[in-house]
Amino acid sequence: MSMVDFDLRQLQYFLAAAENLNISAAARKLGMTQPALSRQIKTFEEQAGSALFERGKKSIALTRAGEIMVREGSAIIRSVEVGMKRFRREVDGAELRVGYAPSLASGLIEKAISCFSSRYPGVRVSWFDSSTQEMWAGLKNETLDLILEVENEDPAIHWQRISNKPFRMAVPPNHPLARRRFLKPEHLDGERLLLLSRHDYPGYWNQVTTYFTDHQIDAKVVGEFDGISSLKMGIEAGLGMAFVAGSPAGLTTIKLRPEPAPLCIAIGSLKNRKIAEWEQAFVDEMIEAGNDVVPSAGSRSSLS
Repeated sequence: MSMVDFDLRQLQYFLAAAENLNISAAARKLGMTQPALSRQIKTFEEQAGSALFERGKKSIALTRAGEIMVREGSAIIRSVEVGMKRFRREVDGAELRVGYAPSLASGLIEKAISCFSSRYPGVRVSWFDSSTQEMWAGLKNETLDLILEVENEDPAIHWQRISNKPFRMAVPPNHPLARRRFLKPEHLDGERLLLLSRHDYPGYWNQVTTYFTDHQIDAKVVGEFDGISSLKMGIEAGLGMAFVAGSPAGLTTIKLRPEPAPLCIAIGSLKNRKIAEWEQAFVDEMIEAGNDVVPSAGSRSSLS
């Protein structure tokens, strides 16, 4: 049986019957009569060369061939739907949908987007401020094309590394430790810590808590924040000190010794989807922007 042996409607009819395991219920859902749906399914089985259902007096069940057809047929339908969405996007004008976390992307975006737009003026880049979970879900359901995120080991995602962001400790200006050139783990014992949310930033959270464990730091987490802006407000209000990636503008940041492993910032795309030429061009511009980032030598600098 080849793709030209049947039309997609018959496959959809079969999948509807397989989902309900009831011809009459599937017919009502499809707006068809039960005899008409039965004929379409019978024709589909003849073209497939195998019985797909075991038929009883009042019920049907999938045969082994039917179970395989559900799996493969569902994949065909999904592929066609994705292809049609891409077709509409190409007809209506190319759009690149990028999920990102502002705390990681600032500085990189501005450098990359200008060069990319001059090379591909017909491509519209749409940015979606998202949590880690939202980015992973968007990539996998193909509502996002690329994500700018902390690199992880998800086997479904292909990563292209952009840059490494060193961890620093951000402290309120009037904090007793604010004038130190660097901090050791023992300086953090008993301190009040502010962190980015473990739900929204699991990669950040894992690296910070690993540093706590490795160096036996006895500190108290007094607040979790949904982004760098709210985290900065907490620091400025004197609620505590915070681990930050890079050196956000306006904050007093101090190096740690030993230094925690840096955050690896990368562009992710689905492994099973071939990215377009202009999508790779965008990634290349982001990599170039990441290579241009030079860590600040002082305690105050812009977020890079």
